[in-house]
Amino acid sequence: MQDKNAKLFLAADTVTYDTKGGAVTATGGVQIDYGKYKLVARRLIYNQKTRRLIAVGDVQLQQPDGNLIYADQIDVTDDFRDGFIEALRLETPEDTRFAAAQAVRENGDTTVFERGVYTACKPCREHPERAPLWQIKARRIIWDEKEKVIRYYGAHFELFGAPIAYLPYFQSPDPTVKRKSGFLAPNFKSSSDLGYGVRVPYFMVVNDSADVTVAGTYYTKQGFLAEAEYRQAFDNGMFTIKTAGIIQQDQDTFDANTPDADNKARGMIGTTGKFALSDRWTFGWDVLAQSDANFSNTYDIEGYSSSRRASEIYLTGLGNQSYFDLRAQKFDYQTDDKEIAKEQPYVLPSFDYERIEQTPDIGGELKFEANLASIYRNHDSVTRICNTYLSGGTDPEDDCVAPFSGNQFNPDYLRYNGLDGSYTRATAGLEWRNSYVLPSGLVLTPIGSVRGDLYTADMSSDGSTLPFYDAGTEITDAAFGAVSIDGSGGRGMATAALEARYPYLITTAHSSHVIEPIAQIIARPNESKIGMLPNEDAQTLVFSTANLFSLDKFSGYDRVEGGTRANVGLKYSGSFDGGYSIDAVVGQSYHLAGVNSYAQRDLSLVGYDSGLETDVSDYVGSVSFGMPSGVSVGTQGRFDEKDFALRRADFFGSYEGARSSGYVAYSFIAAQPIYGSIEDQNQISGGLSLKFDQNWTAYGSVAYDIKNDNVIRSGVAVGWANECYSMLLAYEDENSSYSSDSGSSTVMFKVGLRTLTRFNEPYDIGL
Repeated sequence: MQDKNAKLFLAADTVTYDTKGGAVTATGGVQIDYGKYKLVARRLIYNQKTRRLIAVGDVQLQQPDGNLIYADQIDVTDDFRDGFIEALRLETPEDTRFAAAQAVRENGDTTVFERGVYTACKPCREHPERAPLWQIKARRIIWDEKEKVIRYYGAHFELFGAPIAYLPYFQSPDPTVKRKSGFLAPNFKSSSDLGYGVRVPYFMVVNDSADVTVAGTYYTKQGFLAEAEYRQAFDNGMFTIKTAGIIQQDQDTFDANTPDADNKARGMIGTTGKFALSDRWTFGWDVLAQSDANFSNTYDIEGYSSSRRASEIYLTGLGNQSYFDLRAQKFDYQTDDKEIAKEQPYVLPSFDYERIEQTPDIGGELKFEANLASIYRNHDSVTRICNTYLSGGTDPEDDCVAPFSGNQFNPDYLRYNGLDGSYTRATAGLEWRNSYVLPSGLVLTPIGSVRGDLYTADMSSDGSTLPFYDAGTEITDAAFGAVSIDGSGGRGMATAALEARYPYLITTAHSSHVIEPIAQIIARPNESKIGMLPNEDAQTLVFSTANLFSLDKFSGYDRVEGGTRANVGLKYSGSFDGGYSIDAVVGQSYHLAGVNSYAQRDLSLVGYDSGLETDVSDYVGSVSFGMPSGVSVGTQGRFDEKDFALRRADFFGSYEGARSSGYVAYSFIAAQPIYGSIEDQNQISGGLSLKFDQNWTAYGSVAYDIKNDNVIRSGVAVGWANECYSMLLAYEDENSSYSSDSGSSTVMFKVGLRTLTRFNEPYDIGL
């Protein structure tokens, strides 16, 4: 609002005053300053009786809100509150533009543009006479700055100067508004199971801290999908609630063996939340409930479409030297396979705590760790390993001869990924370590630790539920490989270790190098109760330089390494002028005494063919290169300890540049018959983002199975974006042979107009 006590200052080449008519006329370089208003014109007439200003010729008016008006002539009140403008051009601080043959300013907050034009695009620098990329021409445009809305009557949408749509009426937010109710950019999709679809979202502002988005999507094969999401923000956090549902027109489109085919009405409800209880404590949740195991993934519900996800409620705390994590979880595997979906467990609860304290009296530091996991599953998960695989067979269903010893089934060839029932384990551990640097430069680190577990289990499995064949005769007994674990107890482990490092520094005029031999000796008793307890969290074991010097190479708490072992290796790091660097590690592990934990069978068969199951392990090595150009590459491998045959290899390369970025990854895994993998696996994946013009960007990604000559998944997209307009066309395809789902192909098209619709970038296709 203009200050009532503000004074008007006038400057011009010539000023004349009509005492009889009460008019002041100024010509030549007219300038007026009135508070925060500034006006420039060739000629000005001010009538003191009517208190109106008429400015003529190349008029420029700067308003207090930053709006800049260009006109041939304006007729306004002397407080610039109301007026009439001819041949108007208005630019806002938000880089939006209005133009009109005539405009009227009313009540100090409403502007009516007759035969108006609106755009959020800047004019072309080389050809300013050209039409902007997009604009709206309307019979009348009303800009209500009080209600923060722009209304269009008789509106024509134009793209590159050509009309593409007509609406008798619509409205959009004021350019200053960051949150305003209205339609968002529509999405266009195409799917083999759903058909063609268009999604139209509508955004509603509830208040300053809450809003709602509702959306409707019509699919030509399945009908109308309705969605709604409510978001509420608070001073210390926020929460969301989202729901979606559909009455399927043709559920027979889906595979008859999938859960999709069993439901005509399908839907979901999900909620997320995160609140900072203090500067150290956070409470939150992410929970999904749906009609079947694969609804959110099938219909690509934003935020809930991931095939692997966990519904959870959690409380976390972070101190200066401590960490606390408590959560309850239900694992969801959104898939068309009913059995896999039923095998996912509940974890009620999962608890982790860690605290590190300095011990000045004896030196070094003391670390305390605690873990609690309580697992429940109402359906077992078992993988059948047949000797057809072991003898080189290729078909898992035909002529699958189960490995028998006489008529007795050998349970070694069943892998129990998860048992039916409940299992609770509590673990606590204490570790002390300190480092001593000898005058020679040798670094010695003694380590001592103790750990104890308490458990209770009531779990079982009937083994393989698929028929086996022996000498052509089907054996229908469903109890092959049945196991049962029922009881409570405890176990413990004590460890004494010594690590020796001898870093050696070499410097030259243009580089520096650190060569560091490392050796560890770890003494402890044998692991107890191997194979007698469930293994829920230690089923993954990849021996590499990443865990070569770990005291325990198992990935979780359900297994603990025992026996006496030595780990030896050599590290190298080099840095060179110009920003180049090299890092490399090579080493091996030796089982010296006691029982080798990695050679013992547990229910998940972890350790077999890991490279650690023999007294002398496989060799592991890795090397990575960094370059100032933005290129980084790295590789790691595992090689047989006897003949150096390649057992596993991984390669990764990436590039980050001003106009492009990309990555490539390659993995080779030698055949592992004990896990049912009878052939070598070779897969390569890559992605690229290329900005090939100021406004155009292309994206692409692909994953390829080299061994079987199949594309696993692929995606391409091209997008345009500038200060006023954005567009994206994308295509994704997934091979059903490599997915638990039926596979899908999706085409999507998005358009965004700044200030009218929202558009999120970049598009994610694996980059």
